Amino acid sequence: MYFAPSVLADSADRPTGGLDCRLIRDPSPLPHFTASHLPATGSKASDSHSHPPTRTAAGSRMWSAAAAAARAVSVSVSPVPAPSLLSGRRGGPRGARGAVSVRSSLLDFVGGDLVRPDLGKWLDDVEKHKALAIYPPHEGGYEGRYLNRLRYQGYYFLDLSARGLGDPETTLTKVHPVCPPSLGRQPVARWYFPPEVDYRLSLLHPDAKGLVVWIMEAKVLSKAELQFLAMLPDIRPKVRVIAEVGNWRSFVWKPLKQIAGLEPNPDAEE
Repeated sequence: MYFAPSVLADSADRPTGGLDCRLIRDPSPLPHFTASHLPATGSKASDSHSHPPTRTAAGSRMWSAAAAAARAVSVSVSPVPAPSLLSGRRGGPRGARGAVSVRSSLLDFVGGDLVRPDLGKWLDDVEKHKALAIYPPHEGGYEGRYLNRLRYQGYYFLDLSARGLGDPETTLTKVHPVCPPSLGRQPVARWYFPPEVDYRLSLLHPDAKGLVVWIMEAKVLSKAELQFLAMLPDIRPKVRVIAEVGNWRSFVWKPLKQIAGLEPNPDAEE
């Protein structure tokens, strides 16, 4: 079956000079090759051109054996996709199938901070412990809801990164030197900066509730540095400390003194 263009001859019905693609059925069937059309085993090339090949017993046995071998090695393709981490074939006897169950809750699809009514407990723990270690999710963004709630209460914020903090006690509460890079041409200089916390406290509005020191990437700090951050609210009563010491699937927090080892941690006790 194929399409063949033909010239329109009837000028009364259709315009002349056009091409008409009509569907024409080829009456001749497609050639069907069988074993009888192939040269017999052991025949010469000259004989195959002069005489039509004949089907012999040796040729029949050869093609029968080839067909049986093809059926033996045939591979069936299944529409089922390849096994993955969530579903598929597990270890066990041949032919046995197992299923992997994944447990999830509504919090995994909606967002834990949007449906968990824990903002009131968050504010109470900030006022009670004054220094908290938080564990936000890896993707970030959840801690902004808790930060804004503290801002609504009248707190001001000092955002610092633990990787460039240096000595926390010197940087936050003392006049500390900073050496800019000389690049090999200028003389080595040393500049002195005021304490970060005391300087911000002196600039607070009289109606401000306090200053929140938010330490990002606090997981790189040593235990002694975490202990100083946990005791900073005792040294500066209007200061609250929030340290990001790790990550978790949902936004959770604990008292920083328990993480630093200043107080017993009930979750760590066996």
